[in-house]
Amino acid sequence: MLHPTLRLRIAVGFVERFLNTIITPLMAIYLAAEVGAALAGLLVFLAVGISVAASLFGGPVADVYGRRMPLIVGTAGSALAFGGMALFSSPWINSAISVYLFYVLNTSLSSFALPANEAMIVDTTSSDERKGIYTLQYWSVNVALAAGALTAGFLYADFFAAMLGVAAAIAGTAALVSVRYLAETAPQRPAGQAAPRPSSMLRMSSLITSYTGVLKDSMFLRLVLGMTLWLGIEMQMVGYVAVRLAEDMNPQQFLSIDIDGYRMLGILRSENTLLIVILAFFSERLLRHLPDGRRAYWGIALFAAGMAALGFSNSVMLLLIAVAALTVGELMHIPVMQAMLADLVPEQSRTTYLAVFKLSIQGGLIIASLGLSLSAVLPPWGMAASFVAMAALIIVSYRPVIARLGQPTAADATDEASGKTTGEASVAESD
Repeated sequence: MLHPTLRLRIAVGFVERFLNTIITPLMAIYLAAEVGAALAGLLVFLAVGISVAASLFGGPVADVYGRRMPLIVGTAGSALAFGGMALFSSPWINSAISVYLFYVLNTSLSSFALPANEAMIVDTTSSDERKGIYTLQYWSVNVALAAGALTAGFLYADFFAAMLGVAAAIAGTAALVSVRYLAETAPQRPAGQAAPRPSSMLRMSSLITSYTGVLKDSMFLRLVLGMTLWLGIEMQMVGYVAVRLAEDMNPQQFLSIDIDGYRMLGILRSENTLLIVILAFFSERLLRHLPDGRRAYWGIALFAAGMAALGFSNSVMLLLIAVAALTVGELMHIPVMQAMLADLVPEQSRTTYLAVFKLSIQGGLIIASLGLSLSAVLPPWGMAASFVAMAALIIVSYRPVIARLGQPTAADATDEASGKTTGEASVAESD
């Protein structure tokens, strides 16, 4: 049975992701129409930078004040921001710069609350429960993304301001529910250990000290590196792979349907989301007896193989098989990675660590943008090979982490099957 606060956060998180999925992609379109594509790009980039800073600030705040306050601030602030965007995008006012400022407020407060949300999951679950919870969360995220994208596609052109108004009302309701029912889950400090003074903990020097400590944790940084590389590969789907299909894939018949590169990309992304929604729960039940090390490595391998095929193939059937393979790889790897992360972070600095971990998203975006530039000089098979090389680096990065957490690697599993159990595996089993 899920902790009541965790059930509430999963439901509210679904609503928040649904609303942000509707609004965030549309902002680039809206700003480009209002102020031009070049300035719109700079404004969106600035918003991303501010949201990163807000996330880094939100980590220590949640460690000092607890999880409840940042989460309520984030949800209530989003409601206010959506309301402001609705008002200033209406035909009566129509101020693009005001819409943008409220958009920045929304993304900043959402990012500010993100470390507290991640920490709350860890607070309310045991190590054995987390892979199942993260699978449920992963399923919820993808359903929200699919529903949000579909809603935005149908309603943006004629109902943008009205859509923002409805989003404000929904977010406001979520905020009221959170104020009424959301409980604090931050762990109690050990007896005799005084709580830090907020005024001292949130000074710039203290914030720098907090993150300096995180950056000295080599095992944690290995996990950050691995996830950054993973996202760098994954984001090629909407970067290099999207461009390659649009430019290189000639129209072809498949099941009596004419498919070009643009349509193929839409089909592949829909297939990925649909498979995640269908397979998420079944995958956890089928894989729960597979050692985490082997599960992570096989997941990374399947994901890399699928992305490599997307990197060079124009065959509709092969592309469909590739997305199926990489989706299974995602479902094998992501819950294990998130469970390892939860086991690695220290209890009293949980949200500070998680704020740093979320920087892997920006790192993945940088790698994806570099990949697009690199594709100008590398042939498709070279890009596919680069995906495989990055996947190998992920495995190398993970191995010490898995060993430290007592998870058997593929080699350990082979030795165990042959009766040659290592000393570390024996200790893990005795625990």
